[in-house]
Amino acid sequence: MSRADDISKLFNKLGANPNGYREIDFVQEYLDDEVMVLEKPIVVDAAPVIVEPPAVAEIVVEEVTVAPLQRLLEELSQGEADHLHPPEVVEGPEGEVYSERTTPGVVVVVSLKGGVGRSTLTAALASGLQRQGRPALALDLDPQNALRHHLCLGLDIPGVGAASLQNESWEALPERGFAGCRLVTFGPTDHEQQQRLNRWLGQDSEWLSKRFAGLKLNGQDTVFIDVPAGNTVYLSQAMSVADTVLVVVQPDVSSFGALAQMDDLLAPYLGREKPPRCFYVINQLDAAHRFSLDMAEVFKTRLGNALLGMVHRDPTFSEAQAYRRDPLDPTINSIGCQDVHALCRALLERIDSDLP
Repeated sequence: MSRADDISKLFNKLGANPNGYREIDFVQEYLDDEVMVLEKPIVVDAAPVIVEPPAVAEIVVEEVTVAPLQRLLEELSQGEADHLHPPEVVEGPEGEVYSERTTPGVVVVVSLKGGVGRSTLTAALASGLQRQGRPALALDLDPQNALRHHLCLGLDIPGVGAASLQNESWEALPERGFAGCRLVTFGPTDHEQQQRLNRWLGQDSEWLSKRFAGLKLNGQDTVFIDVPAGNTVYLSQAMSVADTVLVVVQPDVSSFGALAQMDDLLAPYLGREKPPRCFYVINQLDAAHRFSLDMAEVFKTRLGNALLGMVHRDPTFSEAQAYRRDPLDPTINSIGCQDVHALCRALLERIDSDLP
């Protein structure tokens, strides 16, 4: 089946006319490795150099690609002093009242499948909201314990997993991340501990709500909870305290086809007497590919006002994680950074509009 047929079926499913869609075939010429090495100029120190013998080409490539990796290893080996200390805390104007809440706002970030950038987006939203003067805390409820890598903190931070099993309070768990936003990790756990937690959480529906008190949060705080993909006990616990649900999708056929499954998964929670509001974010939009843009339009038609925003594919985020740097550093201001800040503003507008 061609991509045009695929798009046509999607448009028909939405009740739209697919005749306006035209499949464009991109013709690319592929050269074998030997031709690329011998004929294509390689840029070193901004000066083009025509490489003739294959042996010289191998040396030049090593200088271009290995040096950054060597610098990365050197930076990572310098210790926590230079890389693991977060910047100064960003706070709002003194005396400003953010909301009339008496309890923190809770945003649960979910996805039906992994690999859509859910944890990256959770961390970015927390630090982005903090940069806009709104106190934020990122809570990792995923046993993979990956959220810490996106907020530039240490490798062995105690988390909610072991603390809960040892019946300890969560009060001492929050650590400062980028822009001063707080992070509570899941923490290192082994398979047996995770199995015990799964059984416990399946039996006690108020496990999370009872432990929120230990975090000493107030009505000015916004908590972002990262949960594993799919239907898990961690999703159930997070949804028990959620005010807002943020579904992360990618602009592809797989994510679009799973929307109905996500509707079914969230239906019991959205059918409560006081249900959380549900919004969608299209992540990793590739503006260089027409198909990605077309799929984004299909999502817009399907989701309507439930679509909160889109975030472009941006290598800044993966590079920042590798170098333990803040991807939202204002000196970078990449397209992904701009998208995240716009998403934060849109989220705040929706959250504040719910206040009495």
